[in-house]
Amino acid sequence: MKKYLVDSDILIYFLKGNKEVVKKLSQIPVDNLYISRINSTELIYGAYNSARVEQNLKIIEPFLENFKVLEFDKASSLIFAKEKAKLKKQGNIIADMDLMIASIAIENSCYLLSNNLKHFDRIEGLLIEKVL
Repeated sequence: MKKYLVDSDILIYFLKGNKEVVKKLSQIPVDNLYISRINSTELIYGAYNSARVEQNLKIIEPFLENFKVLEFDKASSLIFAKEKAKLKKQGNIIADMDLMIASIAIENSCYLLSNNLKHFDRIEGLLIEKVL
């Protein structure tokens, strides 16, 4: 069975009740759904950056507990460094956070669930599934 790393955009669509995203995630066994520490951080930052910090944290923190968290470890950092150098030489730089997420997905043999194909499809070895 495929393992899936859920990107921040998909997590936000899920929290907002997007029917297609809710349906897609509901079809995947919970044991096969992961988030990265980067995605977790992005959602928590979003709560702190909002006008309703406490209300959003009360929604986001328990929601994130439903997922196993994959860390940015030594192996992921090596993938990151190699890909960043390659992309820079090509003049094809993407945001570090996105590249970190992709590196974690590659290292853990996960399909990345995202709609951010503009950046992610440039990364060699990354398996991507678009949701919307």
